[in-house]
Order: sequence, then C-alpha cells, then structure tokens
Amino acid sequence: MFVSIIFLSIIVSYAQSQIELTLPPLPYEYNALEPVLSEKLMRLHHDKHHQAYTTKTNAALNAMATDETSDDQSKELAKLPIEVILTQIQRIPEKYQSTVRNNGGGYVNHKLFFSMLRKPTATATENQPTGPLFDAIENSFGSFDRFKEMFTSASVNLFGSGWVWLYINAPTKQLTINATMNQDNPTMFDKDRVILLGIDVWEHAYYPVYENRRNEYVDNFWRIINWSFVESLFTQGTARHSDL
Repeated sequence: MFVSIIFLSIIVSYAQSQIELTLPPLPYEYNALEPVLSEKLMRLHHDKHHQAYTTKTNAALNAMATDETSDDQSKELAKLPIEVILTQIQRIPEKYQSTVRNNGGGYVNHKLFFSMLRKPTATATENQPTGPLFDAIENSFGSFDRFKEMFTSASVNLFGSGWVWLYINAPTKQLTINATMNQDNPTMFDKDRVILLGIDVWEHAYYPVYENRRNEYVDNFWRIINWSFVESLFTQGTARHSDL
C-alpha cells in the first residue's frame, strides 16, 4: 500500500510538472532599458503583469487537466507546451477557453517581448538589423524605413489594447505586419507564422513613463530592439517547413 501511494504521488507530480509554467527572469537588469523604460515600469510589467499571466494560466491548465468532466483529449491537451495549446484553442473546453487564451497568450507574448529588448542606443538610426533579415525586410516592404513607418503607424493607431507584430510565414518566407487585440498573436491562428518582432501597446507597457503619449513610446521602442534575438527567430523561421 505504501509503495502504491508513493507511485501515485510520483505520477501526479509528473503530470503537474508538464503544465507548470514558470516566470522567466528578465535577461537584463530592471534598469537596463532606462531612460526608454524605467526600472519601476519594468518591475511592474514583469513582476506583476507577467507573473499574473503565469499564475492564472497554471491555474486554468491544472483545473482542465484534473476536471472530472473533461475528456481524455482535453486533459492531454492541457499537458502540452502552452505554445502548442494556443494553436488549438477550439479544442479547449469552453469554460477554460477565454482564460487560457488571454492569460496563456499573455504569458507567451511577454516571454517573447522581454527577450526582444536590449539596452537603448542613443538614437533609433543606430539600431537596425543586418544581413539576411535586413534584406528580407527591404524585399518585403521596399525599404527598412518604409517598414519602420508602417510598423510605427500600426502601433500608434491600434485602438484599445493589443500588440503589433512582424512575422514570417514559414512556407512562403513572406514577412507580414499584423495587429492583434488583447493577448492574441499571429501563431494562434496559423502555426506556420513565426513571430519575429512584437510591441506591447497595452497601457501597462508604457503608461508609467509616457502616460497617454503612445507615439513617444513607439518612437523610442526602436532604440531598444534586440535585433540579434530577432535575427535568431528569423533564422528559425526560414529553416522551418510547413509540415512542422
């Protein structure tokens, strides 16, 4: 009996570990993005908002995995990586869909977003991509300046809360600018869309520094993009096949 209890405990612990998300630490100090984004803002954004998305996603997935009314497929889905789960929203039981979509999306989006940032350059013109990514941007949008203008316009003019993205379609290698509401992202709707760059235009992402001046936040965003990280995502995207 004692052995059986230990075995059951191990199984339960293993199942829980498959769906337990952890808050990734920032890849830099909280004050590393000043003066573009303040230490106070980054602590609020990462430690409060990103942590809340993490906690709420874990609660929803654990509930889904142990819900006696859930079928086996739903329980197994809850144990998959959150990035995979978000591409299968319609398979999630209705009572969990909104929570997983909003908070799971918030978890994934912020995990990407914080990795896309770096210590600011003095000016935006000093911070640009190079190599194949730069060439792909110029081929898709006519010039880097035109891309920057289009991405900036989409970010400033997005009504309400959401994100603006640059993604590559893995099969066609086409680059696209896309806006999503709330915590949605392009990959949720098509797994062949590989996110390269994203800007958070929820007010919590900039209001403590810029208040209602979203345009200033977006202008300064170009100084803190970690193009090396974006280029690594581009390399992955160009290597992907549509059947993955």
